[in-house]
Amino acid sequence: MPLAFSLSISGIEGEYTVCFQPTDEWHGLIDVSIGGLDMRWYVNMAHLEDRGGLVLGGMTSGSEPLWNDQFWFEIHLDDTPPVIRYWGDRVIWREDRAA
Repeated sequence: MPLAFSLSISGIEGEYTVCFQPTDEWHGLIDVSIGGLDMRWYVNMAHLEDRGGLVLGGMTSGSEPLWNDQFWFEIHLDDTPPVIRYWGDRVIWREDRAA
């Protein structure tokens, strides 16, 4: 897991901040507020892409009031700019980029 970080992200609902805090070697927490909805997402997956970029993943717990669903998220930290991909049923539902 990386050290704690904060990213400003631009999405359909406007700008939002993703605040990551590692909890151990393999897990972490993300506090995020999108469209006025405060959520805490659990990071339960981290891996390096073939080209060496770090990816963190988990579920968008608490997003039902905002998006009527939960999605798998992947934060690609080493993309330029960093990006969050939201997946639903094995397809990318949307992609938000660092502001």
